[in-house]
Amino acid sequence: MKRSSGLVLAAAALAAALAASYVSGPIAAQTREPGYADRLYVIDGGLGHAGDAGAWMNMMVPPGTAVDISAYAHVIRHGNDWMMFDTSTNDIIATMPNGFGGAANAIRWTKTQAQTLPPQLKAIGITADDVRYVGVSHNHPDHTGNISLFKKSTVLIQRREYEFITRNGGAPQGPPTLQGAIFSRNHPVSQLDGDYDVFGDGSVILFYTGGHTPGSQVALVRLRNTGYVLLSGDAVHFRSNFDTRRIPRIQAANEENRWLETVPLAFERVAALLQFYKAQLWVHHDIEDYKNRKFAPQFYD
Repeated sequence: MKRSSGLVLAAAALAAALAASYVSGPIAAQTREPGYADRLYVIDGGLGHAGDAGAWMNMMVPPGTAVDISAYAHVIRHGNDWMMFDTSTNDIIATMPNGFGGAANAIRWTKTQAQTLPPQLKAIGITADDVRYVGVSHNHPDHTGNISLFKKSTVLIQRREYEFITRNGGAPQGPPTLQGAIFSRNHPVSQLDGDYDVFGDGSVILFYTGGHTPGSQVALVRLRNTGYVLLSGDAVHFRSNFDTRRIPRIQAANEENRWLETVPLAFERVAALLQFYKAQLWVHHDIEDYKNRKFAPQFYD
């Protein structure tokens, strides 16, 4: 009971501090009207199929209920610059007839050749070499699976996340070509210490949340007609989790082993951002969000 009360108080204190910090926060918008990203494209990364939705929704559905899980990537155009936020699952999965993954209650990822990155980038008129930045929400391979395609891009990652995944030579698990290749030692990497204004004009800001992993982050994108969009990464897995503040059972695998504390605090940071910026929340893995998105070459502006 004491732990629960302490958690509520900690979350409330954090939310108040965050709200105050955004008014005078370390972003360009504090001194001038923030800029706009020109376009936001949604890249279809295929689907994951899980045998137990309860692991993700914390028993909000009966145990053993199957669920489909989306795995986007996003492309942002800002003037002559291009940025990715997450890169979806590794494209090698498109060559696997039965997908990748196996256990009944784990996730089996699938994608078609049309859902790989190169043809979708080509459809909007670019290649991986045109992308200046690749922001990653966190290190897991359903988000970082194709970083190796972006050899000329600078990866934007929280320092504590980078240090976590590179300690002892470690690398996230994934298909064979993914092992150890997510961050090659000669790949340009910018290690971030907290929130980061990517283009210096408030149009695209990476906000540290923690929670799911030690260095999880979300991306806030300002568009002229659509308004502010917050890309969740895995700070939020399903909209129902966020709306009810229920921690997914899958979080038992959280690397910090403090998931009962860190995930609710991440929820509160997301809530504070949504409230302050009056932003839409786009939930990375929520299949209902997936059904309502328009995909590249269509775009949001």
